[in-house]
Amino acid sequence: MNVSSGGAFVPQVFAPTYSACKAAIHSYTTVLRHALSGTGCRVVELIPPAVQTALADPPHGAPLDDFCDAVFAELVRSEASAIGYGPTVGIERASRAELDLAFDKSAQRAKVPVYADSTSKAVLPPPHRVGFPR
Repeated sequence: MNVSSGGAFVPQVFAPTYSACKAAIHSYTTVLRHALSGTGCRVVELIPPAVQTALADPPHGAPLDDFCDAVFAELVRSEASAIGYGPTVGIERASRAELDLAFDKSAQRAKVPVYADSTSKAVLPPPHRVGFPR
């Protein structure tokens, strides 16, 4: 089992390095699952949302005991390759448009400074997202 994060799918503007590391864990888990598909090994990605732990001050997110109880029950009950909780349930199946919308909403709520045009002092729009050629 590898533990990524909702931040692997919807990067957090206030924690870009954390989000990038969790995205790397997600990618690694995907490749590991493929590599071990011919064996009896089950590769599971745990995708927690914010969980109330000592890492956050003030504490926020899902209650730790509720999160653990649900996740361990799901591990025993199902053969799922990805297990989320609350807002991260099914996030691994979200479309690019859904993830982009979630990112935009999250970024608007965060109180993180953005770069501004030095001549107009206007806040620049988010970078253009380039899709893969179709």
